Amino acid sequence: MVAEAYRILRANLEALRLEHPLQVLLLTPASPGEAAAEVALNLGLAFAEAGRQTLLVDADLERPQLHEALGVPPSPGLRALLARMGGPIDATLAETGIPGLSLLPAGAPGSDGLPPSPRKVGELLQALRRRAERILIYAPPAQTVSWTLALAEHSDGALLIARARHTHRAHLLQAREALERVHATVLGVILWKA
Repeated sequence: MVAEAYRILRANLEALRLEHPLQVLLLTPASPGEAAAEVALNLGLAFAEAGRQTLLVDADLERPQLHEALGVPPSPGLRALLARMGGPIDATLAETGIPGLSLLPAGAPGSDGLPPSPRKVGELLQALRRRAERILIYAPPAQTVSWTLALAEHSDGALLIARARHTHRAHLLQAREALERVHATVLGVILWKA
């Protein structure tokens, strides 16, 4: 039943008639401190199952989870890629064992200093666009992490993740407003029951 809900979401996203195709989607929780990586993973599985070459990107550099869920090493990953932009991207991508689904893990924990510039984020996403039909980026809440806003700015659309009976309406509105300030296309809200 849950898998079917994600298949329906995938079909609805693919049916959207927007100015630009939805190749890069940002998924971000509406509430600070909330982890919803499971939603990104399940949507990624739905795209891969439909025959789309799908890349999951774990952009939660503080609390990465997708590598554990898929049983792949955490690094090398996004953190290393950002530190040495221009290096081989393919060496940072992990095969998941699921046909059509690969992962760019967050990387080993560490101190990053300043977040990458929006220009650097744009260059990274341009390079990733050549490697998959669908790129799903899981990132921390937009109203608390500037890095998420840089990702949103260069994505084709953003989906907010709200947890049933947990996410406060005020957090949802703050997250939407933060995304809209960087001119991100907010496609909607995924209501998720943990």
